[in-house]
Order: sequence, then C-alpha cells, then structure tokens
Amino acid sequence: MRKAMVLGVLGLAGTLASPAFADDFTGFRLGINLNEDQLEGDFAFQGLGVQEINNNRFGYGLFGGWALNRYLAFEGGLHLGESVNSEGVNYLTAINVAPVPPDLEDDVPFFKIRNDIKSIDASVVGSLWIGDKFSFFGRLGGMYWKTETSYSYGDLDDGIKYVDSIDDSGFAPMGGVGLQTVLDRALMRIEYQYVDLGDLPTGTYFGQFDNTMSSISFSIVWTIR
Repeated sequence: MRKAMVLGVLGLAGTLASPAFADDFTGFRLGINLNEDQLEGDFAFQGLGVQEINNNRFGYGLFGGWALNRYLAFEGGLHLGESVNSEGVNYLTAINVAPVPPDLEDDVPFFKIRNDIKSIDASVVGSLWIGDKFSFFGRLGGMYWKTETSYSYGDLDDGIKYVDSIDDSGFAPMGGVGLQTVLDRALMRIEYQYVDLGDLPTGTYFGQFDNTMSSISFSIVWTIR
C-alpha cells in the first residue's frame, strides 16, 4: 500500500508540472518527498543488557530552496512521519538473558516505547550530470530534530504498569546520495539519506543510545521562475 501511495503521489505531482516551471533548474524550487525511514540503536533496560533496536516508519516532508545553476543548490525542509514503535517486547528474552532470574520466572516484565520524531534540515546539494536527463547528486548539511518519547513498563500479572513521557531535541550532521532525472519539466529523485541522532531521551530504568536514522526517499522538485 505504501508503494502504491508513493507511485500515486509522484505520478500526480508529475502531471501537475506545467510550462510555468522553468526548463532549466536555476531559481527557486519546491518539492515533496515520501520516505521509508529506519531507526537503529541500542536499548538497555535496568542494567540487564543491551538489545539492538531496528524499526521502520513511513515518512513524508516538504522542502524548498534556491538553485544557483543545475550543478549547485541550497535546500531546506520539514520532515515528519509515523511513530517509531518497539512494543510488546519481553526484554529478558530479547537480550538473551539466561537463565531468567528466579524472582521473575513466573511474571516477566515488559516494555513498550513510542518515538515521535520531527525534524527540519538545511543542506547543500551538488549534481554531476550525465547528458541532459540524468545526474548523480549528493547533499551535506545539518538537521535539528525533536523527539517525543512515550514509554510504559511493568508486570501486568501483578497489576503493575508505569507510563511516562519525555521530550528532547538536538542537532546532527546529515548526508545523502542519489539519482535524479528530468521528467515533465521537474526533477524526479531517489535518494539515500543518513543522520546520526546520538542518544534519544530516556526514562528512569532504560536508555536509547547511539541512534541513527537512514532513509530511502522518493521526491519531486519543481523550479519556479
């Protein structure tokens, strides 16, 4: 369904391109993007060990900027998406603690985490053209991110459940590489992006460390005269 949505939105956006957009790509630009984001990191709970977390989400965004010419542009955008969830995980099993401590044999605790990540970014984009229709491109820049983390943990067999939330924000370098082509007086792109978020906000009993987010992005860019 997500793939169909990606193709549908990009197809519709392509049909909306009109002669009002310039044949070359110097000037102001506007774009939309759809992404498959992957959040990876280390999760630690109550000193019992470290578990690797690897979760996906569907993301989307809007961006704009200015192109000096077809080789160099400056872009900035807003990136949103679904929550990144780690739910219903038996942390003792997940981190391969064996044997299970005697006092936890019957009632094994749980945790659930939801990370809502929003960001704005700014970058420089350079393009290397192969003929008039295709080019490789790369970007370097920075991202300001804000995370709202909600978590719950406890033991339902004993009627114990703790719920809390915490917010955090930070700045991280970002980079990307991709391929773009000219279609209907617009640029169609596929791009891989990477950003090192570092440590995300944590609760009293657990931590989220060394987090990175990578994305496969499909986007369309219009240049406006």
